[in-house]
Amino acid sequence: MPAAIPIVATVAAGFAASQGAYAIGIAITVAAQVATQLMTKKPSLDAYRDTSERKQVLRAAASPKTVVYGRTMSAGTLFFSEEQPGSQTDGEWLHMAITLAGHPISGTGAIYLSDDEIGTFGDSVTHEVHIDRQTADPFMLANCPSWKADMIGKGISWLRISMKFNAEKFPAGIPNIKVEKLGRKVYDPRTGQTAYSNNAALCILDYYRNYLKVPDTDINWDQFQEAANISDEIVANGDGTSERRYMLNGEFDLSENKASILEAMLVCCAGEPTYTAGKHGILVGAYYGPATETITEDQIAGDIEIMPEVAQTDRVNTVKGTFVDPLQGYSEVDFPSVSVAEWVTEDGVEISQDMPLRFVTSEFQAQRLADIRLKRTRISRTMNIPLNLSGYRYRPGMYVNVSLPSLGITGVEMRVTDWKFGISNGVQLTVKQETADVWGDAIGKPIVRPPFTQLPAGGVAQPQNLKYTVEEIGQVVQGVLSWQNVGQFAYNKVIIRQGGTAVLSVQVPGSFTRLTGLPRNTYTAHVIAVNQMGAESPEAYLEFNIQAPPPPSRVDIEQGFFAITLIPRLADLVNVSTQFDFWTSGEIPLPNASDTTVENGATREGIGTTWTKHDLKVGHTYYWYIRTINAFGTSAFVTVAAECSMDTGSLIDIIDEGIQNSDAFQHIQDGVDTNLEAAMQNALAVHGTVEHQYQQYGEVRADILVVKTTVASNEKGLADLSTYVQSQIGPEGSLVAAVNQKMTAEVNIDGTAKASYVTNLGIVRNGVKYSTGFGMSIEPDGNSYKSTVVVAADQFGVYSGNNPGNWQAAFFVYNGQVFIRSALIQEASIDFAKITDTLQSSNYVPGVSGWRLGKGGDAEFHGRVYATSGQFSFNGTNNTVVLDDNGLTVNLTGGGMIRVGKW
Repeated sequence: MPAAIPIVATVAAGFAASQGAYAIGIAITVAAQVATQLMTKKPSLDAYRDTSERKQVLRAAASPKTVVYGRTMSAGTLFFSEEQPGSQTDGEWLHMAITLAGHPISGTGAIYLSDDEIGTFGDSVTHEVHIDRQTADPFMLANCPSWKADMIGKGISWLRISMKFNAEKFPAGIPNIKVEKLGRKVYDPRTGQTAYSNNAALCILDYYRNYLKVPDTDINWDQFQEAANISDEIVANGDGTSERRYMLNGEFDLSENKASILEAMLVCCAGEPTYTAGKHGILVGAYYGPATETITEDQIAGDIEIMPEVAQTDRVNTVKGTFVDPLQGYSEVDFPSVSVAEWVTEDGVEISQDMPLRFVTSEFQAQRLADIRLKRTRISRTMNIPLNLSGYRYRPGMYVNVSLPSLGITGVEMRVTDWKFGISNGVQLTVKQETADVWGDAIGKPIVRPPFTQLPAGGVAQPQNLKYTVEEIGQVVQGVLSWQNVGQFAYNKVIIRQGGTAVLSVQVPGSFTRLTGLPRNTYTAHVIAVNQMGAESPEAYLEFNIQAPPPPSRVDIEQGFFAITLIPRLADLVNVSTQFDFWTSGEIPLPNASDTTVENGATREGIGTTWTKHDLKVGHTYYWYIRTINAFGTSAFVTVAAECSMDTGSLIDIIDEGIQNSDAFQHIQDGVDTNLEAAMQNALAVHGTVEHQYQQYGEVRADILVVKTTVASNEKGLADLSTYVQSQIGPEGSLVAAVNQKMTAEVNIDGTAKASYVTNLGIVRNGVKYSTGFGMSIEPDGNSYKSTVVVAADQFGVYSGNNPGNWQAAFFVYNGQVFIRSALIQEASIDFAKITDTLQSSNYVPGVSGWRLGKGGDAEFHGRVYATSGQFSFNGTNNTVVLDDNGLTVNLTGGGMIRVGKW
């Protein structure tokens, strides 16, 4: 037997990246388990997409691979589309790529755009079918900038189709695309060749080998060859034509249940899976007699179980079902029901069983299969016979004569349907009385197909209750267009128009579609139901609006540490995901808040539900422009003037805490290090180098120590240079003077780094340390870095001048207070101020202009003084004159008053 054909489990380089979801790894179910599942519990076939769904182009970022056998018509997955570069409108080209199958197919037939053959569109459409390409498509490389050289498509089949925009050719937008496909090439063990075939047995064999991963050593080749021969037998049809007995045509997705796929394949040939002596095979529907073996009473090894009639609950007299009709656009339609009049009369009522045939495309094959199903279901005299080891030679499918005179059974021909073998209980055989008549070919009759021309109007009911609902699904869906269908339909044609021009067209198999990407405007929705014959319903119509969200009704401002947080609020609740777009012009306001002014004159900070801006100056006002944004569009901007303000007391505490946590402060806080011995030991422990120079005379000693440390590992790099200058005197160094200088640079594998430079000076007297120091450091601070400079001293001064004899004291820090001789401050925020002499404006001229406040209480103002409440008293003797809300009051000496105003 030939070697097994390996399956291609990925799309190709490039497609695996851009369409990786299509390159789905195949979840393999052990074939023996699948066969066992079929023989014990019939799985449901409701997990697959029916033909009406398969004829709609799937627009998805991920989809399972599709496998095609025989001839069928369907669409595929649109995995790439790109418009012609430029700003063209009419005549613009759109290039698309659609997967046809997850393997090389044998070819293609007709291609349809909606219901019209591609040739009717002339030069408005070009296309090319690619089957197992080995290099990138030169057309896509030349015309699509986003198409890359590694987008090849090895091992798959796909369609490149290009459409030139033309309002007359495509009035409803991009049409649906359907392709007639010729499926996989399959191996024929009778000839040793691999070629296209829709022979049911050969297709099932290919499925076993390539998708159930059954090795060739575990295949019952003789059974498959016999099944292939039976499938190729010519049988007569009811219309005078003839065809091969069992053909398989259709496609499935690899995400479907494997047992369900195999069951549907076996149904199209009335087949059964076999698993005998570790080998997989099939028995297709046929009479495998006459019997050449006889079971006698001498072989019986136990009690016989006989079921003479089918149970009343399982009794059937009619079989109905569907098949896929190529003459009706590969749609699922009913085949003529198969019934036995005598059984209907006997039962008193029609008892039907449904038989869906997804892989059958002939109404005559469908009726033959239904006739076999009906007879096998109705005529089911069954026996379970325990046999001794002589029963080992019997196999499922073969016919035997059963002669058990003690039971009144003599020479009855029966078919072996099940066979089990055990060492302790011998062979358990199940046989059914399935005569040659069960497998007789039902000629059948042709189905009556409605004409495709002059379809009757009004044959499909108009969709009802059309409505548009705003709905949140992620952050892109604007709303849902929904309706209700009445009666039978295949799909719905949905067209969205704006101003009479179609802007969106889609074919929907269900009763709703989600809308996204529509700009703000007024639109009309048109929904038309289409049945399986292509007849269309009257149009359902709806007008709806895509509206922008409202602007923020207010913006709350929360103060932080040199930061503000902006929290926009909306007056109305919204049921779609809404965020806000934050822009700022800094401390300079814009002339207005129009979209053009803001987008050209401000800087976009970002999008979110709130926004925090750090590193601001306290007491400064910053101008912000904020608008609402969601899937519907954007609102107008609102202007927000936000001042960064903080209480000075708490501000000092926060700054103090930040500085004390810095490396610069920590190194200064430690003060001078006078333990030179420990410094040398630490350096040598990390393989540093030490230079030590010293002199000693009795209890007097002087040292200069230089320590160099370098560390490099797979986690960090560290360089440190430390200098120790030290002198001491007295017993056990009771008096020490020292200067330490330390420079450190460090980087880490996590992407952080820091550096510091510190100088410490100190005196240690009788164990008491007196220190001063200066330090600088830069270290990580969130996603950025923070630099710090620290000076620690009892007194600190800044002098101006370049000659010590002319130095002028400008700035002092002493005892926790700052002293400034003279200062020019452009802007100041002061919590509490004490004026020790006079506070006056820069333009003050006594008796002429400006203002002046003296420490004695005298004040002089030249200009207006405004107040909204309170009172202003001229505090002479007895507070004689008062100005307040009542007016002017003059208190007279000795009693009495004069008031100008109200009493």
